[in-house]
Amino acid sequence: MKIQNIAVGFIAALAMCSSAFANAVPETEAPLRVAVYVGEGVYGIGLFRWLELTILADGIRVFPVTAEGVKTGVLGNMDALVIPGGKSVGIANVLGEEGREKIKAFVSAGGAYIGTCAGCCLAMQPSSCHPGMMGMIPFTFGEAGGKDVADLLVRFHARAETLAGIPRGNVRVQFRHGPVLIPSLPVEDSEMEVIATFASDVNTTSDTPKPSMAGQAAVVAGTYGKGRVFVMAVHPEYDLADLNILSGAFRYATGRMVKWNLPQRRRGQLTFGVVCDDSFGIEAAVTLQQLVYSKLYDLIPICEQDVADGALRHLDGILIPDCLPGKTLRTGLFGRNLARTREFLDREGRIFVWGRATETALRADPRIKPLPSTNVLNTISASFVQNSTPVMPVPKKVAKPLRAAIYADKGGANVPVAEMLALAPEYELSVFDADDFRKGALDGVDLLIQPGGLSKVQYRRLAVPGREALVRYIRNGGTYFGICAGAFLVSQSSPQNARLDLVPFQSDEPEHYRGWAPVQVSFTDDGCDALGVSRTPRSVMYWGGPAFVPGTPLPDTDVKVLGQYIGRTVNTHSPQPVKPMSGKGAFLGGRVGKGRVFLTCPHPEKSESNLDIVRNGIKFLTGTAPSAVNHDRVCGAVSVYFRVAREKKAAQFYLGTLLRDRRFDVRGGSHLYTDALPHLDAVVLPAPLEEEDEAVAHLGDFIAKGGRVVVVVDTGAKQRFAETIKGAVLVDTYDKIPEAILKQ
Repeated sequence: MKIQNIAVGFIAALAMCSSAFANAVPETEAPLRVAVYVGEGVYGIGLFRWLELTILADGIRVFPVTAEGVKTGVLGNMDALVIPGGKSVGIANVLGEEGREKIKAFVSAGGAYIGTCAGCCLAMQPSSCHPGMMGMIPFTFGEAGGKDVADLLVRFHARAETLAGIPRGNVRVQFRHGPVLIPSLPVEDSEMEVIATFASDVNTTSDTPKPSMAGQAAVVAGTYGKGRVFVMAVHPEYDLADLNILSGAFRYATGRMVKWNLPQRRRGQLTFGVVCDDSFGIEAAVTLQQLVYSKLYDLIPICEQDVADGALRHLDGILIPDCLPGKTLRTGLFGRNLARTREFLDREGRIFVWGRATETALRADPRIKPLPSTNVLNTISASFVQNSTPVMPVPKKVAKPLRAAIYADKGGANVPVAEMLALAPEYELSVFDADDFRKGALDGVDLLIQPGGLSKVQYRRLAVPGREALVRYIRNGGTYFGICAGAFLVSQSSPQNARLDLVPFQSDEPEHYRGWAPVQVSFTDDGCDALGVSRTPRSVMYWGGPAFVPGTPLPDTDVKVLGQYIGRTVNTHSPQPVKPMSGKGAFLGGRVGKGRVFLTCPHPEKSESNLDIVRNGIKFLTGTAPSAVNHDRVCGAVSVYFRVAREKKAAQFYLGTLLRDRRFDVRGGSHLYTDALPHLDAVVLPAPLEEEDEAVAHLGDFIAKGGRVVVVVDTGAKQRFAETIKGAVLVDTYDKIPEAILKQ
């Protein structure tokens, strides 16, 4: 597809857009007037989400307001005020006493107040670490608050259903350094009740003991004067699966039902990342609302960590809003991610900037395009009326590539490492299942990747012949890269789990007690030498893996700890207490018989910024690191999610065919999340979805809005699954998938 055709279509669509933002509402009911606070102290993806969601909601007219607007009385014309996340102390300082009193008077007179994270803190009682809070609710910031970033379980009580229509039970919600609400002294004219509590815990960065979050207040609702308050320590706006919580917030605080008209990507749309690290000014907020309302672009909010995790690989352009003065542009796109930013520009990705961010951006790279204060939409579209982005071919394999194999079967899959080896010229990748192990396919393999998943299932699937073949392979000179479940598999057995007993380490407790979250790890001297890394701690994604402690010594074995956990506890999966992780093994490596192993308990492959650990781990085993081959989006490509099922055929097709087809911007994964659907043209399902795939309930709506779902039906079970998805396209062989995706 030519870029010129795409852009001309965009400009034509632009001419049809209304200049107003107001959403359609029933004629008998005036729209809710909702102020969303913007400006210094409020930032992050949550801010963009609130601007996006409120403009896409039926029955709402949304108005960005600043501290200055609050002070001059703009809330007098509003029904509700939303204060997103950021830094509560910073918001309080900018508002000053005058602005804070204006907000309290607005709520006391009958206005609605909805706050997430920092917006929740702002409503609390002031304390030594949080001065200037407004004191509308009888709670203060608890000592357990401020812990890292993770998806936590929050338990909504029966009163949540009564007051706000939020079903009782556990919900997984994003937590980002937020508060824990501790009851304090009563507040005059304030009657609040806890409607949800934390049901799990996280503390990933500190050895200092802190109280547990489990059981502490996470969501509070009640009255302040004549108005209503609904505050959340968590961020339901981050995840589209949690929008019922936001609907409940509006239902309670305003008495109105809110329906979200979420956008769905249209084939051919340009995909833009919106940088959300710094606070938006009012002009930026209004412009972003125009972009959302126009529905011309597929807009994805991104922050510094998203860029480090490889988000730029799937974008056509980047929008840097007219942000307030801040350090993030200097430390993000133009700091530690500068090389990624320049690679993006090298492949003719466009970066647009306006307002106060312009000077910083142009100093970093003159190819960045300043935007005028008017005609922003036309300027963006017109800049793509050029030649197509060049297609970078996958490099040819070297004369004698090393033979790598990755396990893909029930209980195990790892897409990022498989992609790395499939594209690297130094390696020829094969996909093995348990039958291949039992049939002797490990003979001649130079590198075996045993991925994450479920170690119990892997152990059971291999059966005795497969397990014996794996032990022989390693002891007779093979190299083994075990990730999470793959690390569990070769460790020493426990009363709960039989394992292969190949390394003198065991996990300190059964797996999966700890859930998932980023963790801090540091490298030992042995690790620095083996992996070519510094002692600087890394943040690595943890997903229920081992925390290794010394076990029974083994003969003819020399395996050492290469890296250790720094953080104390991860418990995002259950309120059940877990043992501390600090000081326990996160990375192991060394000799087993004539072979070598490298074991990683967390998942460095989940972040582009940690892929050097993976590459150097492979080099530690074989002597050859796989070259980095960037498989970036081609402008105009169809956005596809391929659920790499834990079966050999699916992985072979994805790695050998679909990944190399540049008509598609394809992402593979083992779980399909609701947040992905609005940014996809098609979803390919080689096998039935599992219960943890939260998007399964939304596939019908995805198809109704123009998305394509392709299901492989080469077995009776898959046929029965496909029949549950009305409108899905069915294919009986993998080679028919590309045509099914593209067919109009």
